[in-house]
Amino acid sequence: MASSDGFPASFYGEPGVLGMLSNGISAFLVLLQNFHTAHTGTAPAGVENILAGVHLILIGGVCQLVAGMLSFRKYDHLSGTAFIGYAALWGSYGATRIYFGASTQTPTIVPLPAQITNNLSLSTNMTSNMSLTATMVIPVFHVCLSIKETAIAGLVPYILLSFLLAFCSATVNYIMPLVFGAITATLVFEAVGLVASSWALVVSGVLELLILIFAIYGSAALLGKGLTQRLVLKGFGTPLFSVLLLGTTNSAPFIFAFYSFGYIKSFGVGVAWVSIITVAQLFSSYYAHLRQDCYHTTKFGLHATYWLIKAWDEFVLSALVLEDDKVASGREAMVGNWFFVMAGVMLCVGSLNTDVLELIHNMLFVLLTLSTIPQIALQGYYIFFGVACSLFTAASLYCTFSRLINTIAEKSLIPVGPQPISSEMLKKALMCCRANQGDQEALTQTDQGSDALFYISNGVAALSALHARSSSLNPAFLHLTVPGS
Repeated sequence: MASSDGFPASFYGEPGVLGMLSNGISAFLVLLQNFHTAHTGTAPAGVENILAGVHLILIGGVCQLVAGMLSFRKYDHLSGTAFIGYAALWGSYGATRIYFGASTQTPTIVPLPAQITNNLSLSTNMTSNMSLTATMVIPVFHVCLSIKETAIAGLVPYILLSFLLAFCSATVNYIMPLVFGAITATLVFEAVGLVASSWALVVSGVLELLILIFAIYGSAALLGKGLTQRLVLKGFGTPLFSVLLLGTTNSAPFIFAFYSFGYIKSFGVGVAWVSIITVAQLFSSYYAHLRQDCYHTTKFGLHATYWLIKAWDEFVLSALVLEDDKVASGREAMVGNWFFVMAGVMLCVGSLNTDVLELIHNMLFVLLTLSTIPQIALQGYYIFFGVACSLFTAASLYCTFSRLINTIAEKSLIPVGPQPISSEMLKKALMCCRANQGDQEALTQTDQGSDALFYISNGVAALSALHARSSSLNPAFLHLTVPGS
């Protein structure tokens, strides 16, 4: 029996049953649509796509999110990382289906009278600068542009993540590699099916059928394990991986790289993908807080805040119909991103006593924040940002692979570099300015676990709100200040 102050794992059953079935049912919904499209030559549209998207979000997204949280609570970090990661995948894919359904039902251009346009303005200062013509053409569903391109850009990082999970889980059991391998191949052909003929949908449907079969067997095995407290069916063990893997893996920079290099024309669908991804990072920050890990609580929360603000900034810019000079002048008045640069430098200092790989990852994040300084000219802004996103994505994938392999082997097989500075030297350097203040009582870890993230969030909001009075006349600036605040 578990002690009263310990964690009674058996009381919670096997959350992997819910996670496996959610994956299998979501794959089954998609394969039905793929086979129907391949057989009839008519792709689903309208309400059919919207309903499929809602089911994918609820079953593949919400249910797997619950399964992932319960898996982490049982210290099954492999299943927790996989379920929350795939919850973000199915939720994003469901949102894309909804965009597809909405774009085929609503006209893309609606003429509006000038008086209605005036009522929609943000202030009287803005209306004085807007054209008061008889009619104004506004692209209502501009957010539905580049749906296929955004979906492909979003699927690529999940393909890489699934491959890493399939490769690493092969050393633990022989059911999870089959599931992750089938998901990897499925995502490949789903991406191909967005631009190719129906043969890719047929292959994807067959692979999704394999996912369903593996999910049913895995659910039966885990259900038997939960009921009998032993492995009735073969194929599963009890892997214990680092929970911090979830925070390292991030597909947001991959999507932004495609957008920056011009493959994605509008960020309407991309903002949904990135927003769902940041939820997974926030859960990673939360679980790091439960482990009383102040550093990773702050790092993952800061990254989630950065990507969320950046996603909504680009959404606003891609949805607004304004001249480039107004957009450029509106961006020049923004100073909130400088706080991210300073916070990134603080993370670099805080990681000096970890390893070289962690320090490099934080330095690339500083480069990333520098690439999004609004004062950079638009001609070179997106090229700089795209290159920085590519470098940051490569470093994140290597971090995920190395941490995962080293955690499985319980020793350093993949090089991560030595510790740049010892903890004692770093502590002495930070405490040198307090040498004459005498000894002070040390705070416990729980007293400061989330304080840094709290102050950073307030600092970003406060600095984003600073602007000159003349900036309030620019509609682009007024729109862009909303995400940062």
